[in-house]
Amino acid sequence: MQNVAAAWLVLQLTHNSAFALAVFGAFSYAPVLVFGLYAGTLVDRFPHRDVLLVTQVVSLVGALIYASLTATHLISFPIILVLAAALGLNQALYFPARQATVLEMVGRGELASAVALNSTAFNLARIVGPAVGGIVIAAFGVAACFWLNAASYLGVIVALLTIRRRLLTAGPPLTALELIIEALRYVARTPALAGLFLLLFVAGTFGANFNLVLPLFTRVVLHANADTLGYLFAAQGLGALVGALTMTAAGRLLLDPRRIVLGGLLFALMELAFLIVPDFTQAVVLLLVIGWSFAVYSIGTNTYVQIHSPDRMQGRMVSLYSVLFIGTTPLGNIWAGIVAHLFGPTAAVWLGGAMTGVAALVVLGYFLARRD
Repeated sequence: MQNVAAAWLVLQLTHNSAFALAVFGAFSYAPVLVFGLYAGTLVDRFPHRDVLLVTQVVSLVGALIYASLTATHLISFPIILVLAAALGLNQALYFPARQATVLEMVGRGELASAVALNSTAFNLARIVGPAVGGIVIAAFGVAACFWLNAASYLGVIVALLTIRRRLLTAGPPLTALELIIEALRYVARTPALAGLFLLLFVAGTFGANFNLVLPLFTRVVLHANADTLGYLFAAQGLGALVGALTMTAAGRLLLDPRRIVLGGLLFALMELAFLIVPDFTQAVVLLLVIGWSFAVYSIGTNTYVQIHSPDRMQGRMVSLYSVLFIGTTPLGNIWAGIVAHLFGPTAAVWLGGAMTGVAALVVLGYFLARRD
């Protein structure tokens, strides 16, 4: 809900500026790109539950500031950028801590199903949040979304307190830089991980730009309101939910690098369909398939990375995943914002799909050449 509300607020304050929305995205995700790998070293050094608790308290405070300033009409675009950067820094620490906690709680034997179930919960929120967020914005205003989001963190914090605090086993004393280099060398020596991370960089940078494009598509192409935006996000989220459930039921069958890449290729092909500018109904159908294929691809990559990473590197490997998947969003948002400004929102979708498709074919060919 907060993501939808913040994006809508930016458009209101900047008179539907695609560039402003791209800058907002850059400030939101650049901290993950800059500090993501360092955050992974912190996750590997401290109890995961404690790190998660800190991130949720910071998120609660951020939501309260958003709500208060919006309700009192003191919010401005520069203030939004500052808040976005602060919460982005918090996100850089939250994502690897959350993912590493999954392995800590269930062990490797159930990791594939646990990651998929974790993604199921996340995608349920992606369905309910944007849909309800659009309705709340239309009925009560943008500030109401921030107030509701702030209240939700109280439940999250209580839930985290029920998890046992597990101390980490002390390893050899290494600096943060040495820990990062160790993780990167491990990826370089593992061809499957190197190929999946390469595709993840392209898909995360150029393909996954819907947080920027859908608000523009709703206002500029469909000439619709926030409730329509909520339905579009919900369609993508519903497809992703089905994809997460697919991985829960059949994840072990799909956890082959070549099959994971095929999911990314299907995602790219569906984005290419935006070459024919869709109406609302067509967009909903495309977003359902896009959500499913991207969930299968991203969950498969995430699970494969965790399964094939040593325990001592879990935080760093997942942080590298988050850097390539989330941290590259600022680069992608700037690119998509320029493309959307020059050629329209749909061009940003299908061009991103084309680039992702080329990368998927290259990586797939690399895997097939090495299958012996």
